[in-house]
Amino acid sequence: MSIQRPALVRTQALPPAANAPQAYPHDRVLQPGQSLAHLWTGAGLIRTDITTGFNGMPGTANGVPVDLNLTFQSASDWRSPLTRHAVYVWHADAAGEYSVFNRPDTNYLRGIGITDSRGRVRFQTLYPGTYRGRAPHIHFEVYRSLDAFRLGAPSLIRSRILFPDIISRAVYTRHPVYAGSMEKYNELRLEPPVRDPAQDMRSIQLATVSATGPSALRAGLTLFVEPTE
Repeated sequence: MSIQRPALVRTQALPPAANAPQAYPHDRVLQPGQSLAHLWTGAGLIRTDITTGFNGMPGTANGVPVDLNLTFQSASDWRSPLTRHAVYVWHADAAGEYSVFNRPDTNYLRGIGITDSRGRVRFQTLYPGTYRGRAPHIHFEVYRSLDAFRLGAPSLIRSRILFPDIISRAVYTRHPVYAGSMEKYNELRLEPPVRDPAQDMRSIQLATVSATGPSALRAGLTLFVEPTE
């Protein structure tokens, strides 16, 4: 079964810069410290396509392709892009499982990108599944530079990107690989999805999603981050 282009085009979330220059919210980190990913920067983690394993690890994730486009700008001067910053992204697969942790046999759906002169970074990934009562999301961390990342410096921000409820339902119901996530999504309690962006403070974290083909999506978001944290 495929995702119909008109349904997705009509259900885009807020425009990427709708909340400018509001700073992007941080996640509450239960175990603060260096990201393990800084150990992998020389092992193939710097890449655009994150759907496969890296550094010789096998595994190819299955699901709906997503062309993820992020733009990072300064929260104190929102016209100023965050250039040459290292962005680490990771998320669950269609079954709601994480590589390395839930799936030690692979390390897919993880990658590092470097922002360009306009603060942009792009990843080829898949629509995330959901788990444990959590709404679908993609984790990210931002570092001042790749060298800072490699040295284990603290991130400027660690947070998540969320997705419109109607898009998640369309993906989960139309693609069998997400069957387990659809069941979990219907039982969300710890963190319900954002159903009313106008009234939900989490709307700043919603990606704008549109169809690029019968079974492919493009997701975009502009994020305002304080560069001196």
